Amino acid sequence: MSGKLKITGIGGSLEQNSSTLAILKSAMAEISAIGAETVIIDIKEVSFPLCSFSKGIKPDISAVDDMLNIISSSDGFVFASPEYHGTVSAAFKNVIDYFEFLSDRTPPYLTGKPVGLIAAAGAENAGFGTLETMINIVHSLRGIVAPSSLAIGSANKLVHADGSINEDPLKRKLKRLAEEVYFLSSKLKS
Repeated sequence: MSGKLKITGIGGSLEQNSSTLAILKSAMAEISAIGAETVIIDIKEVSFPLCSFSKGIKPDISAVDDMLNIISSSDGFVFASPEYHGTVSAAFKNVIDYFEFLSDRTPPYLTGKPVGLIAAAGAENAGFGTLETMINIVHSLRGIVAPSSLAIGSANKLVHADGSINEDPLKRKLKRLAEEVYFLSSKLKS
């Protein structure tokens, strides 16, 4: 393996104090501590129009090209979406829909790259439908789902106002996910 691994986190929500984004940042900090270069794409900061393939034309927005170049050059990923009505948020899905414009890259989409998944739900026993949707999305994009991907119920209760995580079991799960994504990225880097 040559060079430092580059792992990109994508997620959050449109909320000002997004617990999903705080959890993603915690996972990415663990990955950075292991030694990877990390980038976070905050859903709230991405203001792309709704993705439409009817004309097969990517909108002429430099931020779209910038994001696609980051995705294409990354060795692994962590995706984090809040659960809205049993699935990923529309804002998260819209960003992921732009990955269609990676179809002509070599390799296309996320081929052979690991993706750790975090589904953050408001209810105690929720998040599993969202996690399943995210798994299907990664498979459709030809990526490899990290085994320790997780659904987090009552996510908003596990994050302090300053964005720190206040529960040791969640910290351990995020550390394990970070280690898996780093390990898989190092083994699969082409």
